[in-house]
Amino acid sequence: MAHVDNLRRHFPAIRTVAYLNTGEFGALPDTAVSAMQEELRWQLEQGRLHDDWDTRFQQIRAEVREHLAVLLDAPPEAFALTDGATHAVNIALWGLPLRAGDEILYTDLEHPAVLLPLQILKQRRGVVLQKVPVATSEDQWLTQVQRLLTPRTRLLVIPHVAAATGQRLPVETLCELIHRHGGYCLVDGAQGAGAEPFSLAQSGVDLYAVSGRKWLCGPDGTGALYVAPTLQSVLDPTFIGPAALASPHAYTALGHHLAAETGQRFEYAASARVQWIGFHESLKFLRVHVGWDYAYTRIQGLSAHLFDQLLDFPNVQIVTPREARAGIVSFRLPHPSAEAFVAAADERSVHVQAVPNRNLIRVSCGFYNHEDDIERLLAVLRSVR
Repeated sequence: MAHVDNLRRHFPAIRTVAYLNTGEFGALPDTAVSAMQEELRWQLEQGRLHDDWDTRFQQIRAEVREHLAVLLDAPPEAFALTDGATHAVNIALWGLPLRAGDEILYTDLEHPAVLLPLQILKQRRGVVLQKVPVATSEDQWLTQVQRLLTPRTRLLVIPHVAAATGQRLPVETLCELIHRHGGYCLVDGAQGAGAEPFSLAQSGVDLYAVSGRKWLCGPDGTGALYVAPTLQSVLDPTFIGPAALASPHAYTALGHHLAAETGQRFEYAASARVQWIGFHESLKFLRVHVGWDYAYTRIQGLSAHLFDQLLDFPNVQIVTPREARAGIVSFRLPHPSAEAFVAAADERSVHVQAVPNRNLIRVSCGFYNHEDDIERLLAVLRSVR
């Protein structure tokens, strides 16, 4: 317990509340905020036209890719830095060579950040969307997907961990299935990256969207898209700008250009310097001071503890499968509504999330949480019961 107590000192936001909402916004470590403040102070006093301005920034971004590479077991050059997971999903969907009549399979668990781009893609390109019903086991997922596969299936879109229900999908098995069929797999990793150990190299994932602000405890406006090396020549850049070039002057006035040979070709602008410095510090803190193995063990242990405690409440319906979970545990009550419960919890300084369209209460157990935080949540449950 000494390690978590020491870590909690670096997260002021969790000191006075039971902060069980990492799946929406991870708490910022003080080291990240200090680095961001120092950068703003430097810009204020020194300006932004120094010779090493761009060099320093590119080094920060390169180190972010290195941290992501360690986290997700992939080469750093496979990552394109984005404004978040939504941005990454859009780059992936619009960059794939999809035409009218091509079919995309997606699950009944997708976040709006995935559903909305899919619908626009359908309207503009005429692709056909096929929804895969929710399954509870790996075999059921395979059966559901196989049933919908046709000669026109080109892409399978799935969440790593479902944002609403907290269900961890059998990503590796489903990727293998779609590859045997000749298609690609796009994974929304917003609720997976940083919540559990995951190897992109071993999973076979073609495209993986990362959110920086959730389990990675980074600032808003940070994220990444992993593009498998075998797919980098297939995916077209959705946006184009100087950041995508092989070198600063690799273009002509006629519009000819030489794109970077790495995932950087899918970036279009190198901006938001302060946020990227903060994200770099957050990743470094998690890797060096927290330790990924510790974070994963702590998250898994706390979510199991919460799950077991909820079983003592006969009126609680847990929707997260115990053996297929990461850091999120979702449940519903017959009364009150999820929104009313979250409001009641907030009054007691317990922060959780409501999923109104499913009437779910979503609890995200971060590595910095205490068992006391869970007990405070259970006390709210007892009071409303």
